[in-house]
Order: sequence, then C-alpha cells, then structure tokens
Amino acid sequence: MAKIRQAHNLEKDTLIDVEIESMAGGGAGLAKVEGLPVFIERAVVGDKLKVKLFDVRKDFARASIVEVMSPSTERVKAECNHFERCGGCQWQNMNYAEQLRSKSSLVRQALRHLSGGKIFDDDRLAKILEPIVEAEPWHYRNKAQFPFQFQNGKTLAGYYEYESHRLVNIESCSIQPRVMDQVLHSVRNLVRKYKLSVYDEHKHRGLLRHLHVRMSFAKQKMLVTFVVNHEPMKYRDFAKDEYLQVFTRIAQDLMAEVEEVEGVSLNFNKQSGNRIMGDTTLNVLGKDYIEEVLQTNRHDLPSVLQKGLTFRLSSESFFQVNSRQAVKLLEIVHDMAAQAVHGVHSHATIVDAYAGVGTIAIWLSHLAGEMFAIEENEEAVKDGQANAELNGLSNLNFLASKVEDALEELLKNRPEIDLLVLDPPRKGVDARVLQAIKQFGPRNIIYVSCNPATLARDLRILEEDQGEGGEDLGELSSYGYKTIRVKPVDLFPQTYHVETVALLNRI
Repeated sequence: MAKIRQAHNLEKDTLIDVEIESMAGGGAGLAKVEGLPVFIERAVVGDKLKVKLFDVRKDFARASIVEVMSPSTERVKAECNHFERCGGCQWQNMNYAEQLRSKSSLVRQALRHLSGGKIFDDDRLAKILEPIVEAEPWHYRNKAQFPFQFQNGKTLAGYYEYESHRLVNIESCSIQPRVMDQVLHSVRNLVRKYKLSVYDEHKHRGLLRHLHVRMSFAKQKMLVTFVVNHEPMKYRDFAKDEYLQVFTRIAQDLMAEVEEVEGVSLNFNKQSGNRIMGDTTLNVLGKDYIEEVLQTNRHDLPSVLQKGLTFRLSSESFFQVNSRQAVKLLEIVHDMAAQAVHGVHSHATIVDAYAGVGTIAIWLSHLAGEMFAIEENEEAVKDGQANAELNGLSNLNFLASKVEDALEELLKNRPEIDLLVLDPPRKGVDARVLQAIKQFGPRNIIYVSCNPATLARDLRILEEDQGEGGEDLGELSSYGYKTIRVKPVDLFPQTYHVETVALLNRI
C-alpha cells in the first residue's frame, strides 16, 4: 500500500528558522522544514536564516530572508552594487568555488533523481561525472540587452528586478566588459540630449524600447542596436524620415565617444509583449556586423582550431554569450567527437541538430567527410552558411527545418551516422527526435545541455526501453545507448545556470 504523506503545519506569513542544505535548480537555497522543501532566494549553502513564508503549498514552500542569523562561510559581499535588486545575477553573494560545487551538485542531483537512482546511482556517477570546467568569473558577457523606462521625469536603462518589470537603472554590471558600461552611460545621455520618447509597455506608446549591444572579444569591437516601437522601413524611407533621422546623429555622437563601437543599427518592433527584437533591422552607420574569432590555445588540437575560426555576427545572430568559455566547451565537444569517430575520421558522417549558426558544426567540420547542420530558424541558417563560406568549408550542409522533421529523414536515408550532436533549448529534445534516434541508432551521441533536468530525462530515455512518461516505444526501440562521460562547464558565472556535455555510445 502506498504511503500517505503526512500533512505539514506551515502557514503563509509564518516566521521560521532554517538552515540551507543545498542549492536548487532555479537558483534558490533549499531548506527542509517538517520534511517540506522550502526555497529561499539569495540564500547560500550553510546559511542559518530567519525567513518568512509567502507561498505555502502541499509539496513545497517559498520564503524570503528576514535576517541572516549566522552567515555561511561561503557567503561573500557581492561585487555589484545592484545585486540586492537586480535579477541578472543570483549567486554573487556566494564565493566562486562554492558556485562551482553547487553547479556540479545540480547536475549530479538531476541525474540521480530523474533516473530514480537506478540508472545513475552514486557508483556510476563517480565513474562518468567529471569535474566542472571553471571560467573567468567577471566581465565575460559578449551581449547585453537593456530595456528603457521613463519614471519620475527620468530616462532609465538597465535590468529588471527579480521576477518583476521594475527597472534597475544600471550604472555598471560586473559580468559585462566595462566598455559596455561606457556605451550604456553614453546612450542614456544621448537619449536625454535628443529628447527621445521612451516606450510605455502598458500604453504601447513611445519610441525607444531596448538597447542591444554585442561585442567581439577577439577584435574588441561592438555593434549597437536600438530597438524602436515603429513599423519596419527600408533605408530610402528612413533617409527621408526627419523623426527617425535623429538616430543618425546619435550614431555619429556615440561612435565619436566610444571608439570600440563599429556600427549602429535600428531594429523595428511594433508588437506588444515581451519579445525584445523584431524581424527587421536597418543599418544606420558603420558596419551591420562584427566578427568574433574562437581560437584554442591547446597545442594538441588541430592547427585549424589553433589558428581560429571566424564568425560574422549581426545583432540578431544566436551565439554563446561567453566567447572565452565557449572555446573551452568546444574543446570538450571536440575531444568527445574525436573519440567517437576514431577509425573513420575523414570519412565520418556527423549531424549537428539544433545547430543555430553552426558554431559546433563549423568547429567539428574538419573531423567529417560530410557534415549536416539542422536548424529551423532561417536567419540562423543564413548566418551559418555565411560563416561556413567565411571559413572555407565545403563539407557542411545546412538543412533549414525543425529537427523532428529533418532528422528522421536524414537517419533513414543515410546508411550510417557516425556522430549525432544534440544542442537543444532548455525544454530538451523533442520526443519524436528521441524516438527516431532509438529507431535508427546513430553510432554515437554528444548531448550539449543548458538544463540538467531535461538532460537527465533525455539520457534516461536513451538508456531505457521506454520513452518519456514511461510510454513503451515498442518495435521502434531498436537501439539503446550508454552514457560514458558527463562534463559540466560553467558558462555563466554568478548565476545558477550550468552547461553540461555528455557522450553516449550505442550498445
């Protein structure tokens, strides 16, 4: 007979004392009270806290800190003055070594919990789960997006408070390069100088919505894009529009003030809602792209990677926000790929699913006789094709399609796929894709994940004979897999996010 869970006695607005045992997947600290998980934001493992419950449910509760009665030895003073309000970072009050331990623990707990402790038990995790790859913890972001608001007669630009649309007027950000702070200050002053109206999301009025900044760490150049509440237009119409021509003057002033700014563009977004950028971008002054170079310092890797690969990026291009750490991630992917295709090497067939602009595909292309990259976003496909040409690649084929539509056909029509790379969004791999993999069985899989929970779920499905939710895949389950390596990578210091790379072999 199933156990009946004992009801707890906790109520909303109650003050309780807790000690933080671990960090949870959403970045909050986790304590147990009467056996009930209680999640507390801005907490650190080892903190003894007085907290106030504000959300109490049958299976969990959430609370806010009233007093830090005894701080953890891992608690530190946040470097950023905006930390207490800003929602951009969650873990700046935790020393970096503890951040790495907590991220490794998040991966471990996800794998163990979501396999029911059977597939990934402690003994197996000790063999396959490798140490996390650390990063430079500060000033690492190559992209920033600042919303604008007009409050009490002032133009504000920055980041939102945690779980709100109240804006924190940022003076500096500790996880982005200082030159981005300079751009933000200059733009705010220019907006005031030229008296631009600021967008009001409730009334859907006002012009200026967001400032988008993208930076090349290799070239130390930036592309600045203003997102405006305006119908899209072509350049000939823009050149005649006295109202929008103010952005030409702003671009001239900004490029004179900040020499790293190489181009200024306008993006048109007339839609209401939370979408930041629209579908149309117009170049105002200078270039409409920057070039980033990803280059390894490892002498054991091929010369083409030591020389570096060039990626041309527009304001809309998808690209890892941490260029330096992206190289470390790609080095791990390369090591696993080289292991997977050993023996077939130059004749290998590799497929990169959820390919984006083809960063992984381009990095691995020298290992393949034939490389396929599947991506549904047509603009990303165009960027990927341009980058393949920029790097002189002739063996890379982009397929503009949803992965669930293209992969099954590709697996059916190719006699043998030596390596399949999966780099899905946070929701993980689509069930149809997992089914096609189980049916047609590519030799090896590299899974790059930004969400430990969906990674654990998908690895379990690939290792078991049953699909998500326990549904029997029946005759389609021709092949099974075994996870042989799991490597966490810290791409986003000061936040709870963790990237993980896993290698699976067909059995």
